[in-house]
Amino acid sequence: MHRRLRALPGGLDASRLRALIIDEGELTRSVLSTMLRDIGVHHVHSARRPESARRMIKDAVPPYDIIITDFHFSKHSVHDMTGQDLLDELRQAKGLPMQTAFIMVTDEARYHHVADAVEGALDDYLLKPFTARQFEERLQVILERKHALREVFAAIEAGDFAAAAALCESIFEASSTYKVYAARIGSELYLRLGNTEAAKRMFEALLDFKAVPWARLGLAKIDLANADTQVACRTLETLLAENPAYVDAYDVYGRALLEEMDFSGAVEMFSKAVQITPGNVARLQKLGSLQLFLGYSESAAKHLGAALSIGQYSRSLDYQGVVALGVACIDLGDAEECERGLKCLQEAASRYPAYSFRLQTLQLTLECALALILRRQDAALAALAKLGSQLENPEFSFEMACNLLQLLARCAGQQGIPDAIAWAERAARRFAVSRPRTRLLEMAASPLVSLESAVHKAAANINEAAREAMSHLVSKQHQRTLESLLALAQTSLNMRIINLARATLAHHGQHLSPAQALRLGDDIEALHARYVDGGRRIVERKDW
Repeated sequence: MHRRLRALPGGLDASRLRALIIDEGELTRSVLSTMLRDIGVHHVHSARRPESARRMIKDAVPPYDIIITDFHFSKHSVHDMTGQDLLDELRQAKGLPMQTAFIMVTDEARYHHVADAVEGALDDYLLKPFTARQFEERLQVILERKHALREVFAAIEAGDFAAAAALCESIFEASSTYKVYAARIGSELYLRLGNTEAAKRMFEALLDFKAVPWARLGLAKIDLANADTQVACRTLETLLAENPAYVDAYDVYGRALLEEMDFSGAVEMFSKAVQITPGNVARLQKLGSLQLFLGYSESAAKHLGAALSIGQYSRSLDYQGVVALGVACIDLGDAEECERGLKCLQEAASRYPAYSFRLQTLQLTLECALALILRRQDAALAALAKLGSQLENPEFSFEMACNLLQLLARCAGQQGIPDAIAWAERAARRFAVSRPRTRLLEMAASPLVSLESAVHKAAANINEAAREAMSHLVSKQHQRTLESLLALAQTSLNMRIINLARATLAHHGQHLSPAQALRLGDDIEALHARYVDGGRRIVERKDW
């Protein structure tokens, strides 16, 4: 006899819910489908593996209300996905609506992995074996919680993150039942809004209420955002000692070590994250790209190639990581793998014409890499000339500058390139905006000592020019300071210098005549509008 799910919140009709079951076992899929249908969920789809489920989730209209996945799947290769890999990918690519209930099924042996996944965006987990009654009760709790935060989700879908965060804070203060859940969403929203004080307030209040590892991770993120990297590292070290399978903490620790310029340490953290989630495309690309900078081309190609195999049609695949694979292929002489990456970019360019400049530039970079592997010097030099000509384009980014330097270092080792040093200096003047960024530019050029030296000197020169411009403030030569900063910003297009000129005008503009202040302000704002938001990527879609 079929039974119905107990009365759902808000009069929700269980028969209208859509569910997806992901499990290799036909019997398990059948049992879960029966359990869902017995409680009134009629629209039940299934997939054998996360790789196929990924596309079903992406194409689902409307989105699935419930996703139930096994944690462990049999391995056909070392990089096959787990249920956690799928969850992480959907989170990172924002491909999972917050209204969707995501439930992981696992056995006792893998419990600690899934328990740590709960610290992320997992709604709940079920330990095998479980009864129909246990399943129904767990699902009821999840759906009630989703309903309690329905206004929060609606605000997020509408793009009103401030309203959503305020609603979460109200629920956090008023409800003990949904306190932790509201805090998790609200604090992340505050971080997205850049309101670190509000996020910190929620994290600390939650820790007073309950010891939650992700709240400690959130405080480490705030320390990192405030440039307190050593404090963040200490927090993360302790957190991981207590929660060694907490994969998100390895991601943040790796970012903190990058800020500390401990690149080998960052590789170690990213490697541990990949060991836990070997099918995670974003983590594979992050690790492989950093390994390439450090000169570990074989390991880089292994991880970047795996990311391409797993994620070619995934939203988590970053096409910059595909270019990094092509650069690694130059060192290994692997034309076939480079051609595979080039084909991926060509297909992407046809699918996403709105991103034409970035994709066309990355495609040109891979064409140059392939030409170098095949010893087609004329084609490689022509591609390099096109890339070098784009150094002043507002859309030319830090990632593209690193690509250019990596290609120059490898091509110039084969034959002389008259403009190589000039391009390297130009790239450094524009994109040396911090110590970690400067060091990455130097590392990109490091296969050729003369090129690395040119990058180092150009970065030092622009820092010295900025110091010299600011030194005029000591003698209260405000106009001279601002004129010097503007000239340096115009010739370098360096966003740090542009921001410095902008901040200096805001603080000292009152010492100028209104006409002088207006003229300088207009010129600085024009530069700011065109260049400040460029060059923020290497692998991730957000800052390292």
